[in-house]
Amino acid sequence: MGLVGSGGVYRAGQVAFHHRDDISLRVIDTSVPVSELRTSHFAYDQTDARIDPNVVFPVDTLHALVAEGVIGELSPRAYAFMGGIYSARRVREVVAPEISRRLAEDQVDLALLVPV
Repeated sequence: MGLVGSGGVYRAGQVAFHHRDDISLRVIDTSVPVSELRTSHFAYDQTDARIDPNVVFPVDTLHALVAEGVIGELSPRAYAFMGGIYSARRVREVVAPEISRRLAEDQVDLALLVPV
């Protein structure tokens, strides 16, 4: 299973998302402790997500589902972007194809898309 979130999640040490039409993507190793995840987003109150990034990027929940046998496995890479992109064309022509390409490259057969 793959994980894709639009909550502006990034790993400590990566560049934070910085403006509302930022179409960049962050690749996050799913083995990284949640304590190393950060959020940067202009369009929602990040208070809870900064306390527990699982609110917008449920990587720990997915690991628990793997451990319980509910899902087979979690892809080693997850993808995050900032969902405050006003241009539907840029999402359709740039962001979505890139995420799709990466998920196919990772041989993901199912992805959880987490919007904010």
